[in-house]
Amino acid sequence: MNLECLNDIITSNLAIHIDLTDLNSWDLNTGLTSISLTKWTGAISDNINLIDFGLTGFDNGRTNVMWSGITVTPQDTLFSMYPVGYNEVDNPVGGETSGVTVTTDYLPITAITSGGSGNYFELGGGYLQGFFKLDGFNYELFPARYNYGITIETLLYIYPDSYGIFYMMGARAEDKYNPYFSGETMTGTTTTGVTTSFDNYLDALEPHEVVKSGFSMPEENMYETVYREVPPLDNIKNNVIAFELTQDNRLAYKYINSDGLVITNSSPAVVTQTGFTMVTMVFTPDEVLDPEQLECADQRQGKLIFYVNGRAIWTIKEFPEFYFKAFANDKEKQEGVPYSISWGGGSFGLKASWHYDYQTYIIYNGQNQGYVDSKFTVEPDPIPTDCYTPPTGVTGNTLAGLSLSADSTTFTYPDPCLPDVEHAMTVLRIEYTGATGTTGATGNTYFIRFAQPISMISNRDYYASLSLFNDGFFNTEYENKISILMYSDDVDIDIVDDIEYVAPLTDAYLHSIDDNGLHPFPDRQEYEWVVDGIMYYGETGYPVTRDGILQVGYIGPTESNNGSSYVTGEMSWLSMSSTFRTPDNTGQNFVYLGLLIETTGELNTGGTLFINDFVYTAADILVQDERKDDLTIGNNFDSGFEGGIQKLRIYDKAFTGPEVLHNALIESENNPNIVVSKGGRIIYR
Repeated sequence: MNLECLNDIITSNLAIHIDLTDLNSWDLNTGLTSISLTKWTGAISDNINLIDFGLTGFDNGRTNVMWSGITVTPQDTLFSMYPVGYNEVDNPVGGETSGVTVTTDYLPITAITSGGSGNYFELGGGYLQGFFKLDGFNYELFPARYNYGITIETLLYIYPDSYGIFYMMGARAEDKYNPYFSGETMTGTTTTGVTTSFDNYLDALEPHEVVKSGFSMPEENMYETVYREVPPLDNIKNNVIAFELTQDNRLAYKYINSDGLVITNSSPAVVTQTGFTMVTMVFTPDEVLDPEQLECADQRQGKLIFYVNGRAIWTIKEFPEFYFKAFANDKEKQEGVPYSISWGGGSFGLKASWHYDYQTYIIYNGQNQGYVDSKFTVEPDPIPTDCYTPPTGVTGNTLAGLSLSADSTTFTYPDPCLPDVEHAMTVLRIEYTGATGTTGATGNTYFIRFAQPISMISNRDYYASLSLFNDGFFNTEYENKISILMYSDDVDIDIVDDIEYVAPLTDAYLHSIDDNGLHPFPDRQEYEWVVDGIMYYGETGYPVTRDGILQVGYIGPTESNNGSSYVTGEMSWLSMSSTFRTPDNTGQNFVYLGLLIETTGELNTGGTLFINDFVYTAADILVQDERKDDLTIGNNFDSGFEGGIQKLRIYDKAFTGPEVLHNALIESENNPNIVVSKGGRIIYR
């Protein structure tokens, strides 16, 4: 390269170029978001809907909705950086149903837009961050490993008291989902809990083949698969590096080596410049590899040189090559974390990370009459069928036929300390007054709706339960049923499992269900066909015989058959429940919860139902995992630069000394504060 012919900065191999003095890179209309003026020659981006991005993007303030995603397109090939922030979470209490409230605060950055040297960001602990690669997706804006070395140039504004990390590259945090958080997996296994858009659970279990402890036959496979957690430290070994200015004005590096140790060292020379100062780091590997071998080759050694205003002040020989890798976890649970760049600071790791946790919400549990009047309405069945359309203009009004009250005279409970003392127990009383309700396909239907809409987040189960007591409410000459119902006008509700109340529960009723094609089997699908007397149902195609159907119901306590159950009887407290979910990857929806009462005839005037302990549980609040407060990255790289940033250039090749000097001289022409000395000496370690 003939540097004498260049009258501007070097653009060959310039992969990332952020210049806050250029309106195409940053202006006041973009907030503090900055975009590269150039792209890497190998940059590629596809049409990708990153539905799970909020699982990790929530933690550094890139989004304030943990269940939301972002999209990228083939045009998104320019590297972008965003201000780093953190989210403050206000969870609903057990009596609320509206979902979490989030406030985002950003670490302090001030945009300076005046002065002869152009715009820059004055940092008060804030910095910018962005990711250049997504593991497992067709998205890469900068190589994770560079065969010909790397050059990192940044134009800083240095105050006499400036210090801190001004550039960091690699993993911005450990794996958030390793070790797993119990609130997201319920049992700590991959059998229940929150799932991603790829149907993976929020943990980090890797399969390993191990020798069985014993096997009976010689031909039996002696190996078995077990699942183990990946130690959190393994994901960040040789996967992060940072450069900083120390409090005694020396340049320094910091990285995590292959043993998980934090290695740091500072320059013998002191940086005496203040104001705008150009700092350059160049790593030159000792050997260039065959490109096909680069990805799997062993870590190389090389030479790392620090330059200030174009002059080398510190050279470290036999420096270990730094490059970056994905985490040992599913691709969607690490988006934006391993291949990250911070400019103007390091990273606070998982100190501000949030996880889903379970909470139980109270629908009714002994509240007074005022609560009953304000929280419940009696309405028609809100679900249309082939033979029934809900009447219009009725929703939200009281439907004649049922009266609701807080009853404190019928039931008692023993004092926990004085067993002979009984206390009044307040329950929700539902009494049939004799008026005719809304007619559906047959008989009467009432829906007792909880007035507040319920916030539901997709990709997890919601579990509702209650205790029910029937005191002559139903006429047993007819078919009668009570079920917990969740519905919405905007989204389908999938019933995973439920326990319904049926009175009376007879063979004739079960046969009628069979004849009507309404089968409460595991996948909640109606049967598809009957062959030789065997019924096959749902997408699973499992066979169910008529005998199997008759075994579902019974008279007495709860009994379940593959996730479907009935309870029946009078004058005793019975448990009902329903497990439901919204369609996956639909984010947050607001739905209604209530009790659906159905009969094919008339109810008994004066008959009563009693309800208590009506609650639902879901993994939809956000909490922090204290075990992740004191991890390696948060403890060692959580440092912002006290000063300013203006330009960042990253080349996927190692510059020579004259090339570094050339760019410094070009910068000095436009910025008189950058003084390029005529001499300089290299200080070796």
